[in-house]
Amino acid sequence: MWIAIRLPQLPLEIFLRGSSTPEPFAIEERHCVATCDRKAAARGVSPGMAVSAALAFAPRLRIMARDLAAETEALLGVAGWAAQFTPAVAIEFPHAVVLLEVSGSLKLFHGLDFLVAALRRGIDAMGYSATLAGAPTPRAASWLACAGAQKFVLDEAGIGQALDALPVETLRCGDETLAALQAIGVRTLGELRALPRAGVARRFGQAPLDDLDRALGRLPDPRNFFVPPAKFSAGLELPAEVTQTEALLFAVKRLIVQLAGFLAARSGGVQRFALKLAHRDSAATEVIVGLVAPSRRAFHPAPARTAGGAGAARAGAPDRAGGGRCGAASGPQPGAAARGKRRRR
Repeated sequence: MWIAIRLPQLPLEIFLRGSSTPEPFAIEERHCVATCDRKAAARGVSPGMAVSAALAFAPRLRIMARDLAAETEALLGVAGWAAQFTPAVAIEFPHAVVLLEVSGSLKLFHGLDFLVAALRRGIDAMGYSATLAGAPTPRAASWLACAGAQKFVLDEAGIGQALDALPVETLRCGDETLAALQAIGVRTLGELRALPRAGVARRFGQAPLDDLDRALGRLPDPRNFFVPPAKFSAGLELPAEVTQTEALLFAVKRLIVQLAGFLAARSGGVQRFALKLAHRDSAATEVIVGLVAPSRRAFHPAPARTAGGAGAARAGAPDRAGGGRCGAASGPQPGAAARGKRRRR
């Protein structure tokens, strides 16, 4: 059984999951709007719109360039967190999908429903929105999630029926092939499957049929599994200046959830870690956070003072607007199960 976690708003949420912004917000790619938040959509902004047109609809629109490197880092972070549920985790980077093979984990987590609920809670706590789907093959699970069909197919016999309603674009074939399929009236995978295979192969090549067969379980679909790093590393962007401790701790909490999942996957714990806060006009501040005993349970940080006398989220100057970031690293340290660093600027 495979579960696909699709992060449809990842380009937007890498900037907004740490804190919200009162202005409408959009991501720009090649001078066009790639995605936008609800405030921007309410003002008439939509994906594909030219940036100049979007600014005409929403003059106060905040625009950030798409950051593919940060999206990749975020996907790796989600994969590291998800490894607490199964060691068999794979990533489809172009489609922002994390795949989990959970056949051996269902009993441990009391069945599929409880496992899916735990995944949803954790993803939400990290600040992401997600579409989850499941199927006996990784390709079918990924296709269902990418199409927004939050279905869970329990046996291979039901895969075909579940996929038939999906748009033919799900195949992810070239634009020329898609245009040719649409020209002959093929709009769904079911309509494609109804065509004679020999004719499809002759006109469109064998690749679309092979992809269908992999999704249906007729052909093998091997995946390269994610290997968690030896040290924990995470990043978090801030869309605007942060001047209050409570707002900073809200962002830190997102990373603590991710760290807890990483530690659970390794059956480890942490007793001491460091927050590194980089400021707009001053040197970075490092804050040491210590726990009574090694732990991997996520906790809600609160304003406090550490052994070194520094505020738990002290900020000598506001973080740079649109440029705030947290990073983290953890590894074995004397007297602690692990140690992490987090940096923010």
